Amino acid sequence: MARIHGISGSTRVLLNGVRPVNGKKPANLEEIEHFLDHYDKILKETEEILFRQHESMILQLDERATRLDRKIQEDIAKRMREVYTHMLEVNNKIETSESLLWRTGYTIQFWLDDLLSSYRINGPSRNDRIDLNRLQYQKTRAVESKTAVVKAGCRTLSDNKQFLKEKESFLIGARGEEEVIRQLSFLPDTYHVLNDVNLHFNRAIYWKKYRRYVKNCQIDHVVVGPTGLYLLETKNWRRKNLEIGSENVIFQVQKANLALWYHLKDYYWRNERPKIRSVIVSMYGFSKNQKSDPYINAMTPDRLCSFIAGRDVLFSESDIHKLIKLIPCREVY
Repeated sequence: MARIHGISGSTRVLLNGVRPVNGKKPANLEEIEHFLDHYDKILKETEEILFRQHESMILQLDERATRLDRKIQEDIAKRMREVYTHMLEVNNKIETSESLLWRTGYTIQFWLDDLLSSYRINGPSRNDRIDLNRLQYQKTRAVESKTAVVKAGCRTLSDNKQFLKEKESFLIGARGEEEVIRQLSFLPDTYHVLNDVNLHFNRAIYWKKYRRYVKNCQIDHVVVGPTGLYLLETKNWRRKNLEIGSENVIFQVQKANLALWYHLKDYYWRNERPKIRSVIVSMYGFSKNQKSDPYINAMTPDRLCSFIAGRDVLFSESDIHKLIKLIPCREVY
C-alpha cells in the first residue's frame, strides 16, 4: 500500500466548517456522508441525548442541593446542642454558686451566650447557605432553559446541514478526490501520495505564457515514487461539464505544474530537475470533443496505478525522500 500523506483538500474544507455535536465532529468524508444520509434520525437521537443530559444535570444539581441542605441542618443541630448544653451548664453554676460575685459573673456569661447563641448556631453555615442558594438557582435556571438548550443543540445540526448544502461543490469534489486517494493507495509502499499540496510564494512568479503572476497554488494530489513525480488534478464533473470547462481545467493544471516546478527548481541543478507528469483525473471519463493538451495525461481513477507503476524507474530512495521533504503537505486538518 502506498503511503498517504494528508487528506483531500475538499474534505478538509468540509471538516473545518462543521461544528461539533455533543462534543464530537465528523472525522472523515464517510462520517459527513452518514450525517447527510441519516439526518432526520440523527436529529431525533440528538434531541433525546440532549434531553437526557439536561435531565441528568438537573438531577445532579438537585442531589447536590439536597446533600448540602442536609449537611447544613445536621451542623446546625449539632451546634445547637453544644450551645444549649454549655448555657445549661452556666445556668447550673448560677444556681449552685454561693458567691454573689461568681453568680454575677456567670449571669453575665449566660446573658452573652444567649445573645450570641443564634450567631454561634447559624453563623458557621453562612457559606454553605450561599452555596445552597446558588445550587437552587442553577437548578431553577436549568429547568427553565431545558427546551432552549435542546433547541440550541439541534440548531447546530441544522447549521451543519445548511453549511454542507452551501458547500455542495466541495462535497462533490471530496467524493472524487477520496476515490482517487483510494485508488492510489493500491500503489506499492515505495510510493508516497501527498494530498492538498499548497504552494505560496513570497514573491509572485511571472507566468510569461499568460502574462500574469502566480502568488499561490493548490494541488489536489502529488505522487512521488520510483517511476517519477506526478501532479494530479481531480474533477468529479459530468462529461459535458468537463468538456465545457476543459480550457479552465487545462489552465489550472498548467498553473500547478509551473508552481511546483518553480518551488523545486532551486534545490536541483538544471539538468537534474525532476520532470513533472501532469494528469487530469475524471471520475466520469472524457467526451470525444474534450479539448486536450499534449503535455497533460487524462484518465479515469482506475487507470492511475498502472499508468504510474508501469513506467521505468527514475528515482532512488534518497531522491524520493528529498522530494517528500521539499513538497509541503499538511498531515492533519
